[in-house]
Amino acid sequence: MTRAAESLDGWKDSDLLSLPVERYLHEFRGGLLSLPESERDLIVSEVRAQVAAQARLGDGAVQALLEKLGKPDRLAARFTIRHELSVGVQQSNPFALLWVLLRLAAGSLLAFTGGLVVIVFGLTGLLLTAMPVLRFFVPQDVFVRNDGLFTITVTTGDAPKNAIPLSWEAAVVSCGVGIVLIVLAMLLMRGLGQILLRDMRRKTRMRD
Repeated sequence: MTRAAESLDGWKDSDLLSLPVERYLHEFRGGLLSLPESERDLIVSEVRAQVAAQARLGDGAVQALLEKLGKPDRLAARFTIRHELSVGVQQSNPFALLWVLLRLAAGSLLAFTGGLVVIVFGLTGLLLTAMPVLRFFVPQDVFVRNDGLFTITVTTGDAPKNAIPLSWEAAVVSCGVGIVLIVLAMLLMRGLGQILLRDMRRKTRMRD
């Protein structure tokens, strides 16, 4: 039976890993507990293979790589984000992508700005798509000012000054605009996810 991962001089890569490196990999794997076991195995194998390759160059090369990777919990967090972004982009799951964007917002200007725009577009779209429903159930509480579509007001009190009841035509147009905004928000979120995923893959690349 052929020995797996055997190098030319008869050593296995796994034989070249020191106790501190094994401890690093153990802590790293512990930080991946939120991922499926098969994905954890794949990621740890990826990191182990790269570390083992550097180990053949000496302890200095291994130490330099580990310093580049950073603490095992932070490295695990980056791989976790990478996995969640990949799944969100592949499945076009807006909720998963939005959750990742919110988690990245504190450390990424792109994620913060893009996430803010997505939220504004999404919430505005949801409100506008609800106009026909509001027009049907509470027509007395939905108004526009000076017959302007962008001055819609919903109130349970007295009608605003210069306000007229929202017409069905305006409600349907508002719904259409809302649907467009929701679609734009989802497309923007997917595009952001793809950009951030490329960046995260770069950050989790072991060697250039």
